[in-house]
Amino acid sequence: MASGGHVDRIAAEFGVHFVASTKRADGRHQSKARRTCAALLKNHGAAHLRLVLGLINTEKNRGNWSAPVITAVSWLVLNKPQWVARRDFLEVFDSLDLAQFLLKARDINPSAPTVTLSVLLSCEFDQLIKSQLRGKAA
Repeated sequence: MASGGHVDRIAAEFGVHFVASTKRADGRHQSKARRTCAALLKNHGAAHLRLVLGLINTEKNRGNWSAPVITAVSWLVLNKPQWVARRDFLEVFDSLDLAQFLLKARDINPSAPTVTLSVLLSCEFDQLIKSQLRGKAA
């Protein structure tokens, strides 16, 4: 079982500090998603959690430390390993605006933003890869 201290240490590597779920997460370095991160650590290991947090920890996306975003990025990594293996994965992923996608997911399906966000990210990522492939073929 993953200890709370271990998940806190991994999150701290990315500048993330967990706050109580009853408090408001203020600033780009606070998150209320300790349980989500602990579940990822327990179910998929430290390397997976680090990859997920590292993907979110870009200049453009830093601060999107909510449970739906963390879970959706984890889902993308777990379910699309062929994408993660691509040389340009980081570049393509960095072009995504996670905050905008989360707002869109909440607008489309307020009762299940995590699942909706996962689908939106998957579709967008697929389109970005296809457009890059078309660009290279031209």
